[in-house]
Amino acid sequence: MQRFSGGRQLRAWFLAATGLAAALSLAACGVTITAASPAASAGGDTQAGPAPSSAETTGGAATGSATSTAGSTAAQWKTYTDPARTVSFDLPAAWTTQLVPGKPGKGIRVEVRGGSGDLMATLQTHLPAPGGTCPAAAKRPYTVLASIPLQIPSDNTGAAAVAPRFVYRVIQGGTHFYASYGITDQAGGADRKACLVHNTVQSNALGAYMFGDVRQFTSALDGSAGLRAFATIADAQAYMRTGGYLDIQRMVTSLKVLD
Repeated sequence: MQRFSGGRQLRAWFLAATGLAAALSLAACGVTITAASPAASAGGDTQAGPAPSSAETTGGAATGSATSTAGSTAAQWKTYTDPARTVSFDLPAAWTTQLVPGKPGKGIRVEVRGGSGDLMATLQTHLPAPGGTCPAAAKRPYTVLASIPLQIPSDNTGAAAVAPRFVYRVIQGGTHFYASYGITDQAGGADRKACLVHNTVQSNALGAYMFGDVRQFTSALDGSAGLRAFATIADAQAYMRTGGYLDIQRMVTSLKVLD
């Protein structure tokens, strides 16, 4: 893994990564899959470097709206709609979806897998309401690397509530930096530290719902299950330039909650 010895090199690398991410934007039984028309991703601000956790509230420093899909890694896209027509989103044509059976009336769970079969994201509704606390001593350094506002329903009125958004966030572990992506309407931490971070949005219609890699993660020194581990923050930022990340960002930011 490439390491950066100077702050100037780190900032240059990150500005290149976030600038590219902003410019690029964003079957299973009983589902509807249609070809996705080329569409702009949800516009919004991405954070221009490691910054306080309050970036989840403001969207971070503006680097321009993500309004073009030109150059996206996946050449062909399709649209998923669940059988009850509750939600829809775009995904690369080579990726697959699986509607996981659950208890009747308890929402939906859709797993999205890449061309090699790896789990890329889970969309689930009617989850347990986010909660839990942890002592101040458990808080660890925490950074918001991307924050893109979304037009999806949120009825969160808690003290830490923010407008719903796609986020890519990193928390420092014992030997690695652990990164997570998904949707949220709740700030993960303050003063650059966090200990329990939620990747969920709360709404009256869907309950708590998620679309990302994990529902929540913690400040555990060895990381939370399902997170990507990086040797440095620079490596976590470099991941933002990969086709896998760019496709995930475009997919998650295409989420629509249907009437």
